[in-house]
Amino acid sequence: NGRPVPVTVDRGYWRITREWLAGDSVTLTLPMPPERLFAHPAVANDAGRVALRRGPLVYCLEGVDNAGPVQHLRLPRDTALQTTASDLFDGIVALTAAGRRLDAGVPLYATVPAPVRDTVLTAIPYYLWANRGPSSMLVWLAEG
Repeated sequence: NGRPVPVTVDRGYWRITREWLAGDSVTLTLPMPPERLFAHPAVANDAGRVALRRGPLVYCLEGVDNAGPVQHLRLPRDTALQTTASDLFDGIVALTAAGRRLDAGVPLYATVPAPVRDTVLTAIPYYLWANRGPSSMLVWLAEG
């Protein structure tokens, strides 16, 4: 009913012991901080890449949210991941982070690396992918 109550844990179950009245409600708030997932080093295609998760949900990046091909995006290892309330899909939690985008307007082969610019990365839960038209998508994001 909007107030914290003491609980006990009994064989893995949380118990609230009280006299219940009609109309009582219980709200459970679980911390679900965003976190990085790293693949085993033997997974060659994911070496140097990171996936994002919040609680049980894996997230992805789509071009529609990130102004172009997501294959050009990089997530620095020391960048904090933020949760952001979004109106998409009747209200979801998106993840955002300061990232980098490689400049694709360079020659096919060059003697210097492509320049990078700062950008904000936006990730949505993977299960919502491909609901807003054709767009590039990525789960395993390059670090750097």
